[in-house]
Amino acid sequence: MSKKAILFAAILLIASVSGRSDPSTGRIRVIMLGEINSGNVHFVQWIGDSPKFVLTRIACDINVAGSVSEGKRLVRVYMPRTEERLVNHYDVAIFEDFTPEVMRIEYLDWFQNSVAKGMGIALIEFVNWLGTNEIQIWMTLRFYELFPADVYMNNVEAILGRTYYRVLNEAGPLNLPGIEDVPMNSGHHGDMGPRSGSTVEAVWRGRGTPAMVTSSYGQGSTLQLAHGWDNIPTRDYRYMLDYIFNTVFCIAGEPYPDDLDLVHAIREQLVSYRQRRRATLAVLEFVEKFGANPSGAEQSLAIMEDSYAQASQHYIEADYEMAADILKDLAEGFPAIDEELMRTKDRALEWIYLIEWSAVSGVALICGSALWLLMVRGKLYHEVTATRMR
Repeated sequence: MSKKAILFAAILLIASVSGRSDPSTGRIRVIMLGEINSGNVHFVQWIGDSPKFVLTRIACDINVAGSVSEGKRLVRVYMPRTEERLVNHYDVAIFEDFTPEVMRIEYLDWFQNSVAKGMGIALIEFVNWLGTNEIQIWMTLRFYELFPADVYMNNVEAILGRTYYRVLNEAGPLNLPGIEDVPMNSGHHGDMGPRSGSTVEAVWRGRGTPAMVTSSYGQGSTLQLAHGWDNIPTRDYRYMLDYIFNTVFCIAGEPYPDDLDLVHAIREQLVSYRQRRRATLAVLEFVEKFGANPSGAEQSLAIMEDSYAQASQHYIEADYEMAADILKDLAEGFPAIDEELMRTKDRALEWIYLIEWSAVSGVALICGSALWLLMVRGKLYHEVTATRMR
């Protein structure tokens, strides 16, 4: 074998191991369209807060957009301008529960061609659903070719055996402790049947029909879920964060972590850091409105942000032990910053109260003096009753 052939084979092997991501940063670039502001808002926010992902949102679900025309406008504004930009600047697409009426056929062709060239796609709640996805229209489009499962036009309540998973592929995205005991659906949907070459990751425990199906389309990976993320009735499952992230990893071709508990803890800390930081910045902005100077808190936040960036880079590079060491003390810095901000606010308020007291006291003194001059000293003077006539 020639050196060029060996080099090419090595590149293919590296690509198959590392999956699809931004070659310059190692981050998975996600574009999510449709329902992103309903019961799935926490899941979408987790993706947005993770340093492993770069998320672009297009809220073209007409329940949120309000109309098909508004959905079309949002797609037109936020969609990449060319097919080349879509396939070169995004690694994963997530569609959840929206009508194809908001998309130009040209855009759907771009997505389909991008998947054929290696982009991954997850179709969340793309089954028969008495809502707004209008699956019967999707089934008439060329785009329907990339679905890993056929859609059946029946409608079954979750309580009729479509609540709990039974995992079939233990090497897939659902290899998570205790997931078979977690209620994953509270809605009503139609069944789906796997197409040739697809893998049934899980079936509904009671009904026995597929709950999650994966496959490939050209060079890209596909995943179809027989319910919506917004239909998941619980947030208490310990590994729910990993369930969402594994879905993205699956269609990006990224390997799942070996030490799940360690990676789970790191993921939670990284996401929690972003949430706490937003809350602290809101307090900082509130404090600044009183004229306070929160420079000490800002410096502490900058130091924490540097540590977060280091931990994030180690996490992206799968150096989990180093990321865990950096994150161990990171979250403990927020209470001290919050206390500093409150002290800064209190000092600012002391001056505000002093100024207000001085102003009120000054006005009271002036009014009292005027009153004394007019009402008390006025008695020392007698009113003129007559004047001398010339």
